[in-house]
Amino acid sequence: MADDDVDGGAKPSGRADAAVHVALSGAGASQEAREYLRKQNRLAELQIADLEREDRLRHWSLRVHHVSDVIKVMFEVTAALIALAVIVMIAAAIWSAAHDDSVVIDAFRVPADIAQRGMGGDVVANQFLDRLAQLQAQTDSSRAPGTYASDWGNEIKVEIPNTGVSIGEAYRYLAGWLGHQTHISGEVWHTENGIALTIRTNGNSSMEFEGRDRDLGRLLMRAAEGVYGQTQPYRYAVYLTIHGRGAEEEKILRNLTTDGPDSEKPWAYTLWSFSATGAEAMHRAREAVALAPDLPLALNNLADFEAWAGHDERELEMSRATQRALNGRGATLVIPRAAAAIGVQSDADIAEEVGDFPRAVAAYEQLTRAADFEGSRSVAHIMGAADAAVGHDVARSRQLLEANRDVNQVAHAVFGYGWQLPNFRFAQFEQFAAVGDWKSARADIEAALAPREESLAEQTFLPAQVWPWLALAEAKCGDMAAARREIAKTPLDCYLCLRVRGQMDSLEKNWNGAAYWFARAAAAAPSIPFAYADWGAMLLAKGDLDGAIAKFEIAHAKGPHFADPLEMWGEALVAKNRSDLALAKFEEAAKYAPNWGRLHRKWGEALSYLGKKDDAAKQFALARSLHD
Repeated sequence: MADDDVDGGAKPSGRADAAVHVALSGAGASQEAREYLRKQNRLAELQIADLEREDRLRHWSLRVHHVSDVIKVMFEVTAALIALAVIVMIAAAIWSAAHDDSVVIDAFRVPADIAQRGMGGDVVANQFLDRLAQLQAQTDSSRAPGTYASDWGNEIKVEIPNTGVSIGEAYRYLAGWLGHQTHISGEVWHTENGIALTIRTNGNSSMEFEGRDRDLGRLLMRAAEGVYGQTQPYRYAVYLTIHGRGAEEEKILRNLTTDGPDSEKPWAYTLWSFSATGAEAMHRAREAVALAPDLPLALNNLADFEAWAGHDERELEMSRATQRALNGRGATLVIPRAAAAIGVQSDADIAEEVGDFPRAVAAYEQLTRAADFEGSRSVAHIMGAADAAVGHDVARSRQLLEANRDVNQVAHAVFGYGWQLPNFRFAQFEQFAAVGDWKSARADIEAALAPREESLAEQTFLPAQVWPWLALAEAKCGDMAAARREIAKTPLDCYLCLRVRGQMDSLEKNWNGAAYWFARAAAAAPSIPFAYADWGAMLLAKGDLDGAIAKFEIAHAKGPHFADPLEMWGEALVAKNRSDLALAKFEEAAKYAPNWGRLHRKWGEALSYLGKKDDAAKQFALARSLHD
């Protein structure tokens, strides 16, 4: 049976198969076979254990190699980062040194007896530094630091050389080699009469100052001013201007305009223009703009000069150019505080020239909240009040002027309350004129002019900005002879002066004369609506309704937010028995002059003619609560 089973199964192979065959083929050999099988099993277990150990060792080795590789990579990356950081630091140091425009004051050399009194070379150098810093702090310039041919920035320092080699010394040598530092050195020594101080800056001749022993502080201040003038001439000119040292300022600015670097000339002309009169002041301002047509300060200053001279068209042109400059490269040429103030000021100037008085008032109110720039807040308070009055909001004008009485006390004390010089805008005068109180308006100007000597600026611009208003006030008060005397003193290239001449002829019903002057004014300032509005008012008074409407239409096109031509246009339509058409004009005018009493009264009259009594009553009630 067993043989049959074996013969019928698979053929055994190898010793192990033979052993199995023997163990299975007979009972006598079963013990030996079982022993053999145990040994084979033990051998297999040992082999498995050995393989497991080898596998664990191999995995451990792989982990060790992996960690080693990671550490190696980390080391290489760290080394690379360190090398990169060193390279960046060196590059940064080189770049910083190459752009180092700081002022470095070396320790002064002083006599031993002075040093023994506590005034060693490093102490004297630090005292000199304090005086330079004082000059810098007292110079409020609108220029951006990067516009100077040589800019200190705010970094002025005393350096005492170290012995040996250090990072600081290495940078010092690097900055001296690559940079543009201003190095200042000096010495103090005894003379027969006291002491002397010599000061030197690289690239400039030395300066010497003498005094008594106790005058060292004063000598250091004189030396600081000398260095400031040599190395920062424009800033020093600003400093001299602030401190009323006009003759010294004049010399520096004249030299800058003729012999200074090209980058300094437009700035010098801009500042220099304020120390001149009349045509020369205008010439200098125009030179500044010609040299730097994108310099906002020069453009804005020229706009002011043109306005003071009565050149309204040129003022409008320069104000718009200022806006364009500030929207481009020009914004980088002045400090942010100046850019903000100039931007708002030019926006207000543009609004005034096109009759958009609500926008002008809003701009000035914005300026009162901005950082002050050369008295911009004080100017804004009065200018805003003046524009509110011209825009027929007398209550608002009085509120603005009264609320800021403290701000304007200096102007009140010197010029008469409500005056703004040198801008020549008179808020209080405008208030009187707005309500038709020309007697008080005339007294306001006369009171402001009488008690003081005329300053340089006033002598220059009185003919175009003060005398025309005085002439109009005289004419409105019925003193035409006095008005003629005043207007005769005014120039014929002055827009306001031409308009006032036309208004005076209108009062005397000299229609042809009035038309002549209004035509000249319109030709002198073709972009500005006021002469056309005046011309239309004259034609309305004459009874030429169609001619008046034609002029109002032109004025409205040039000043779409100017309420006056719209209101008078409405009056002309009412006179033509077209009150239905007049309503639209009155409504539109009310958008820009909502607090104008006359507007609401005429609006009410038009509504009455149309039989709209309830609506008319509302307009009449509103008119009674407002000023004309």
